Amino acid sequence: MGTEDINFEDLLAAEPGCSTLPTTFKELLADGFPRHGGLEGLEAIEKMADPGPQLAEVRQGYLQILKIQRRGA
Repeated sequence: MGTEDINFEDLLAAEPGCSTLPTTFKELLADGFPRHGGLEGLEAIEKMADPGPQLAEVRQGYLQILKIQRRGA
């Protein structure tokens, strides 16, 4: 998973966040990154329990995006 998998529009902080942020990696994979989830959405992903080795790459990708966004803020 790379930063190109989530477009800038999905990360806009000026837009209101979605009402339902994912709470598990299973939900995240089923529903995708919440539209206009912004940093709040990325931080929710950071707080999720470790999904184990089968989803480690997905988790690492989102954490990498969060790190990049925090550097830019």
